[in-house]
Amino acid sequence: MSQSESKYLYVGCGAHRIPGFHHVEINIGKERKKGRHIPPPEILADITRHIPLPDGSVKLIFSRATLEHLTYLELINHFLECYRLLEVDGMVRMTVPDLDIMVKNYQEQTEDLERAIAESEVSERLPIENHTDLFISRLLYHDHYYLHNFDTLKRALNKTGFGNVQRKKPGETLCQELSPQLLQNVKATFQSINVMRHI
Repeated sequence: MSQSESKYLYVGCGAHRIPGFHHVEINIGKERKKGRHIPPPEILADITRHIPLPDGSVKLIFSRATLEHLTYLELINHFLECYRLLEVDGMVRMTVPDLDIMVKNYQEQTEDLERAIAESEVSERLPIENHTDLFISRLLYHDHYYLHNFDTLKRALNKTGFGNVQRKKPGETLCQELSPQLLQNVKATFQSINVMRHI
């Protein structure tokens, strides 16, 4: 990565793009979204194996609604690759569905059920008629392979060399030039946990 190129990576970006980032995706077909043409990612790679960039060449690695699609071993491999890529004092920033919030919402049943149903992918396989169905559908979302809360992510990061793991609010970051992008692209939804870590 040359000096003129971005030192910010957005891994598992799918069809989403953030200005100023290099995007990493394994499936180029995801660039087609609702009839719109989206530029292909700058890097085609499997984030659980190898991202073709030099050691210590990246300042921040960002992911949104990606890591829950990895098995636990894939997650560990991904964090090891992130550690390799990051410069000294580099950061990893991620948002994943938060199991603790899901459980709390189910127990308290304070969530707007009609809105949640309207925003969910309803199918015959998992009908959603009440709070119990909604909770089950979120736990069994068809391509989620692991459920996370702050504890699971912190321990996985610590195992792969990261320290100073913190929960952060949308837009809250030590990388101030990215605060507007992170605020815009990290939604504080019912199911999100925002975690930032430093080497």
